[in-house]
Amino acid sequence: MKKKFDLATLIISTIVTIILLIIHILYGTKSLGNSDINTLIILPISLFFYLLVAYDLFIEAFHKIKKKNFFDEVTLSLIATIAAFAIGEYVEALAVVVFFQIGENFEKYAVNKSRNSIKSILSLRPDQVILYNDGVETKVEPFDVNIGDLFIVKSGERVPIDGIVVKGSSSLDTSSMTGESIPRKVKEGEEIISGVINLGSPLIIKATKEFYNSTVSKMLDLVENATSEKANTERFITKFAKYYTPIVIILAVIVAIFPPLFINYASQEVWLNYIRTAASFLVISCPCALVLSVPMSYFVSLGEASKIKTLIKGSVYLDKLSNVQNVVLDKTGTITKGNFAVSSIHPTEEIEEEKLLELARYGEYYSNHPIAKAILSNKKSELNEQLISDYQEIDGRGTKCDYNGKILLVGNAKLLKENNIEFSKINSPFTLIYVSYDYKYLGYIEIKDQIKESSIEAIKNYHKNGVKNVVMLTGDNESIANAVAKESGVDNFYANLLPLDKTDKLKTIMANSNKGSTIFIGDGINDAPSLTTADIGISMGGIGSDITIDSSDVVIMDDDINKVNKVFKIAKRNRVVVYENIIFALFIKTLVMILSLIPNLPIAEYIMWFAIFADVGVTVICLLNSLRLTLHKYN
Repeated sequence: MKKKFDLATLIISTIVTIILLIIHILYGTKSLGNSDINTLIILPISLFFYLLVAYDLFIEAFHKIKKKNFFDEVTLSLIATIAAFAIGEYVEALAVVVFFQIGENFEKYAVNKSRNSIKSILSLRPDQVILYNDGVETKVEPFDVNIGDLFIVKSGERVPIDGIVVKGSSSLDTSSMTGESIPRKVKEGEEIISGVINLGSPLIIKATKEFYNSTVSKMLDLVENATSEKANTERFITKFAKYYTPIVIILAVIVAIFPPLFINYASQEVWLNYIRTAASFLVISCPCALVLSVPMSYFVSLGEASKIKTLIKGSVYLDKLSNVQNVVLDKTGTITKGNFAVSSIHPTEEIEEEKLLELARYGEYYSNHPIAKAILSNKKSELNEQLISDYQEIDGRGTKCDYNGKILLVGNAKLLKENNIEFSKINSPFTLIYVSYDYKYLGYIEIKDQIKESSIEAIKNYHKNGVKNVVMLTGDNESIANAVAKESGVDNFYANLLPLDKTDKLKTIMANSNKGSTIFIGDGINDAPSLTTADIGISMGGIGSDITIDSSDVVIMDDDINKVNKVFKIAKRNRVVVYENIIFALFIKTLVMILSLIPNLPIAEYIMWFAIFADVGVTVICLLNSLRLTLHKYN
């Protein structure tokens, strides 16, 4: 309700200001009885609306003075308006506060619009534990779990606390912790760390640590100091206003007092002219255009990034993103999709590709293993379950079954060797599934974590946007890393890295960088230390862990690393607009300030209106220039 009242008051006050200005120009000096229209009509109306509009500003100034913050744009404006009233420039005094409030409201509207856009793209995911003490499921907060408690982790759920498996066996997706794309088998009696995902049957786990001491929490400790900061340009403007404002007030006092003392201290007209000049000087020099428009540019750019599903957590990162030299990427889930798929099929001369794949699908028919799912997803034809019998899943080997009256083996090289099948072992960095039917070797299927369709294009575009060095870091072995590096087009890679090894390599890359920023892009919990070490840490919001998202400076919500190139463009355009605003504001203010100090100019009578333009007009123009950032389409 108050917002609507304030808006209505501002609109009415603006209309009144324009009407009073017209009356002042046409009839201001005309007499009305023993006085004049300026005193009898314009003064009381101006004063009434002035107090109505400036009420909040006086309260704001009062609170700032209580906190010993004596000099800012609000203080400058109020001092200037009081001086304007003192010398009879009533409409000008009202105009200063009215247009000041218009600029403030305009800025608040644009900022709130950008903030709402940013907030809407990131939703928090709940973190809970399903206790299984005495065989009863109870949902609790992680901090409520004690050492020795039993909890259950179902298929697709993330292990919340470190523990030991007491019942069940399954496969674990450890890529978010180690970067390794191949799932890890786990059975009763084996230790399991928090953060990994259960891919198979439910597991009952006994907690060996409390949540605050678990692997996930320790990772959080490494990144808890990751915070957003103001950009260097914003910090400069804040410091500039802090010292600039008192200097301007002192200069205005000098302008108001000293010239009349030396020119003609007995002349009331001389005193009024120089007080008017000093008041104009205060209005002109008000740093509103810089204080409002520079942060506004950053807010708009952050909002534009949110429109392409990218969250940038602070304006400081926009500055860094405008000049990037190194891009360092994690492999699994960043360059690659993070899941298995059939890459190629290699049958012997005795069988066709489709038939080999069909046999492999029959062999994996009852398996829940991720590799089996990759094979089964290739539905070339419908399978007849009645043809399968005596199905066995051999741990660490593959599967064995009776298919249509003959033995079908589908698995790794060990499975074929143990069954005395003659075949040629293939050297490949990726996972190979061999197929034997009726004890005859029929070929193999290559399974691998596929490179994202957008990765190759993204890496090419990094170079086009001025990036000198694109590096891949991974926990996978050298041969897999080399194959992915060649296909994706990265400049260099490092393999067999643990989480802290990644951080050390990143530090080396940053140390060897002569200029520009280094960004790290990752999605796993194991990437958290690297995300906080880099100049800018960028995480994948869709598949990334909560910890990774919390520790990064930029979050790509749809996991498309090509969005980074669009962020580069947003950051560079933002930098241009910020510099445009600073140069334009300082040029106009300096020009009008010089004009206000030159005596006997023809425009001297209207210098306060020039001052209002140099303050509010320039502010509005700079704000509009900042909003120009919204006109460019980055999709």
